[in-house]
Amino acid sequence: MPTPMRKVQVIVLTTAYRLEGTIPVSEGATLMDELNRAREFVPLHNATLFDPVGGQAIDTLEFIAVNKPQVLMIAPVKAIDSATM
Repeated sequence: MPTPMRKVQVIVLTTAYRLEGTIPVSEGATLMDELNRAREFVPLHNATLFDPVGGQAIDTLEFIAVNKPQVLMIAPVKAIDSATM
């Protein structure tokens, strides 16, 4: 049986871009718990990639894996209704 997950809408600032999308988080866990998991990439779903200078949307992506060493900041925007992912 799949683990129940919820989607947390976030803003991710990397060394090159700003992204907005959702990160899946296990029910009962916090966003920080999910980010502290031992893995090299942060999964980001339904992401919009923005130009860091002009702020214009460059692309939308169903999924992107963001390399943790490139991440400068991740800020939650809001929680989305719980659903199994």
